[in-house]
Amino acid sequence: MKRSVLVAGPTGLIGGTVLDQLLLDDRFERVIALTRRPLERSHPRLQHWVASGSDLLSALRADQVDIVHCCLGTTIRAAGSQAAFRHVDHDLVIGLGEWAKATGATVFCVVSAIGADASSGIFYNRVKGEMERDLKVLGLPALHIFQPSFLVGPREEVRVGERIGVVAMKLVAPLMIGSLARYRPMPHDILARAMINAAEISASGTHTYRDIVRLAAD
Repeated sequence: MKRSVLVAGPTGLIGGTVLDQLLLDDRFERVIALTRRPLERSHPRLQHWVASGSDLLSALRADQVDIVHCCLGTTIRAAGSQAAFRHVDHDLVIGLGEWAKATGATVFCVVSAIGADASSGIFYNRVKGEMERDLKVLGLPALHIFQPSFLVGPREEVRVGERIGVVAMKLVAPLMIGSLARYRPMPHDILARAMINAAEISASGTHTYRDIVRLAAD
């Protein structure tokens, strides 16, 4: 049976890759891009749900979809403040989760980050941890949380510090074994494929590097 799927954050590195791969996959009869502005692309199975103003969630409809891929995320620098960062990486994600629960979505996949911890003294990690915690409280039928380390792939936004980190991590990646493997740089296309494949699993799970690579190969 063909299904419907919604992608939140389709203009970002991971969301855009998820969208690309979904449009190549004929198991999905309807692929919805949730955006603040229309994407400059068309496809027979692609629908655009566009926000009427600055509130992304205003684009949501009382329309059931089977799967939600939440790829929302920003940086404090891009957002402009910690409050604005929290709005994107926590509030919008939880709002989307509430909508998914209310409208009957069966699977919710979300990109978090390695080190996510609601009790962390590091603001970024704490917000990601609070997001994960608050999604779990919603009681979604199947919740898949992905915790990649540095993301590797083509970006429109130049993140100098992240690029330096990726280069350094690639050099030491062969030495990252055992519990350190979770910190290996994560290729964007592997993460996207893993998210799509995880939607076939009815049990919830939290996925780090090795599990993500395994899921992508399934």
